[in-house]
Amino acid sequence: MSEGSSPETTDLPLQLAAPDELDTLAPEQLARQAVHLQSLLLDKDCGLWEWHPRSGQRRAQGAFWSMFAEDAAAALAGLWSGDELCLVHSGDRDKLLALRHRVSSQGGSFDTAFRAFDSSGQLYWLRIRGRAVPVDGGDGESVVIGSCADYTEAFSGRYLSKLPGERPLQALAGVSDGLWEWDLRADEVVLDRACWAMLGFEQNPVDTDARTALSHWKSRMLPEDFPRAAQAFKDHVCERLPLDVEFRLWHRDGGIVWVRCRGQAQRNSDGEPVRVLGVLQDITGNREALLRAERELQQLRQDSANRADLLFSLSHELRTPLNAILGYSQMVELDQSLNPDQRQRLAEIRRAGQHLLHLVGDVLELARIDSQRLAPSMEPMQPAALVADCKRLLEPLAETRRVSLIFEPLGWESAFICADPVRFKQVVLNLAGNAVKYNRENGRVVINFAPQAEGWLRLSILDTGKGIPEERRAEVFEPFNRLGAEKGQIEGTGVGLAIAKRLTEAMGGRIDFDSHEDQGSVFWIEFPLIDAPVELMLLSAQPSIPVKLPPCRLLQVENRPTAIERLKSMLSGSSQVQHLVATDAVEAIFTARTQGPDIVLFDCSVPGMSAADLARILKDDPLTKTIRFVAIGECREEEFDATLPEEFELVQLCQVLERCASDSV
Repeated sequence: MSEGSSPETTDLPLQLAAPDELDTLAPEQLARQAVHLQSLLLDKDCGLWEWHPRSGQRRAQGAFWSMFAEDAAAALAGLWSGDELCLVHSGDRDKLLALRHRVSSQGGSFDTAFRAFDSSGQLYWLRIRGRAVPVDGGDGESVVIGSCADYTEAFSGRYLSKLPGERPLQALAGVSDGLWEWDLRADEVVLDRACWAMLGFEQNPVDTDARTALSHWKSRMLPEDFPRAAQAFKDHVCERLPLDVEFRLWHRDGGIVWVRCRGQAQRNSDGEPVRVLGVLQDITGNREALLRAERELQQLRQDSANRADLLFSLSHELRTPLNAILGYSQMVELDQSLNPDQRQRLAEIRRAGQHLLHLVGDVLELARIDSQRLAPSMEPMQPAALVADCKRLLEPLAETRRVSLIFEPLGWESAFICADPVRFKQVVLNLAGNAVKYNRENGRVVINFAPQAEGWLRLSILDTGKGIPEERRAEVFEPFNRLGAEKGQIEGTGVGLAIAKRLTEAMGGRIDFDSHEDQGSVFWIEFPLIDAPVELMLLSAQPSIPVKLPPCRLLQVENRPTAIERLKSMLSGSSQVQHLVATDAVEAIFTARTQGPDIVLFDCSVPGMSAADLARILKDDPLTKTIRFVAIGECREEEFDATLPEEFELVQLCQVLERCASDSV
């Protein structure tokens, strides 16, 4: 049935006779009329009523009216004779008001159906019938008499069939979910019994005015949840976004109820929203289960972090004695009085110590990642340049292993990704280093770029090694698992791939591999491509200001030839700076004592001795205590005179040298 139309009138019950017709009825008709009136008064689904349009007096009889109000006359006012018709569905009020005006001014009979809500907010279909009867000597005054009956079963099926989405809502109501309706034109919300039951009420605890019901529910909502819920309703009505929001309500016993509210707006022929039909679901139990799961997950994370912190502390404490063992063993090796057998034993001690130091360093790196101490410093970068640096660093190892190392950018030299440059190089060095170490003699390692779907850039590292058996594929990224290589002659810790995987994923990238036994492997990492930074697209109108370094004697402690050549290139135009080089800590101590440099640049990645231990040795020695100590890489600045990042620029070096020079004055 469309809104505002009247129901069919076939098979109607016996019509009530008007007072002026009673004299024309036969005795048996009068008796039948009396019986019918008595049945109407006793029938809970039908009630009689009387209304005087001029005076406004009204009277109602029958058990029917108790569904809508305690007083029958008040129920009649809310359904027919009152000014606001507060019990009538807002979509039918105008129709009833127009019908009432016609009957009171023109007389006649009527028979129509409309929707109304009982005292608990339950929706009913009602059928109201009556006629205007002139009052004798009333100067044109008339009285309207009639009946009102519950026709919900007869009309609800036809009504629901014309409301898209209403049948699913009724189905949800069958599993204790509450139904609600929000009339946007009248700003009224009606909720059924299930909605009120969620708050602990058997029925609507307030009067039957839908506006009061809405205010009551607003007062029950927790204040911090109200803006979010209101915004969700606004977005649904105005922006047509899905309505699905969770919020909390105060239960009548003082507890908190979590509810999930979903709904769908209905619009008129012009596309304007007129009402929203929805479902309210009590998810308190689900929410509590979710909170328990979150607490358990948080506890697992905390336990993992505690274990990682313990491992981190233990690894950090192991490095100090190991560095001392390595440092002093190297110093003893400088003794010219040692015989060859003693030198060989010292060399074995140093090699074993260095292997153990690398293992401790890898464990420390894993612990740093697992305890979330590592926060990648993400920035736009060109991966091709960093891969080229990695290739130069690995070339000496490749020559030793007789492996051909090839890098093919394939036109992606200018591509940009967002990553941590230091960690990206670490990943590439781990993957490419493994490809070189575990390759065949006269084998090849090919590094290249290739675009992937959805704007990702893949860096592939292909090797011609032994490959990985398919049955051991799941073990590849496990820490300390060398897949049987520990039985061979190649040293390693089995942690490099695990670190590479965790660092790649921490930077938002992807890592995986393909391998065929006895044919080789291809390990690859992927990152999303990004646009070049804006500052690189702009041309500077001002000439660059030349950097002038202060005169000084600079001792660089570095074991990587590429890093030494890079600094030498920086200092090529600064003849006032004397560049000294030491490849390990022992040589650095000897050079510092004999050459007297002003500043020591120590790369924290140099094995054998930590930066803190070397700085302490220099400070405790009267010959070197005035030397300024600058650490390069990750370290705490308070332990040294200054620090520099691993990939520092000339301007940064100039600032550090000037500060060290001014401090020594």
